[in-house]
Amino acid sequence: MPDYFLVSLSNRENLELCMKHNLAGFTSSINGLWTFFDIDVGDHISFLYGARVRNLYKVVGKAAYRNAEKLPPWPSITFRSGKTYYFPFRLFLKPEREFDEPMVRQNSHMSPRICF
Repeated sequence: MPDYFLVSLSNRENLELCMKHNLAGFTSSINGLWTFFDIDVGDHISFLYGARVRNLYKVVGKAAYRNAEKLPPWPSITFRSGKTYYFPFRLFLKPEREFDEPMVRQNSHMSPRICF
């Protein structure tokens, strides 16, 4: 049975690149590596950015690249610490459904209740 993952993105540019290329990329960090290992072909993902969930994709392939420093579409990220991360871990995606939904909805017909 496939799993479902919500992949959080750090900025709008990365969101647009993922959606344009039907691709998810993970950094050359331990967190990027573990995320790449956790998600399998056949699983489903959606993107989370700005408290909104966007689209549903099926993972149709995975790849890990050596020397990913200049591999498009994502530029490298350098932090103040001087550590630079690339995006060598890739998921290839097949769009299943388009949507753009808020993560949280206010339910106007429900009033708050206090229980003692």
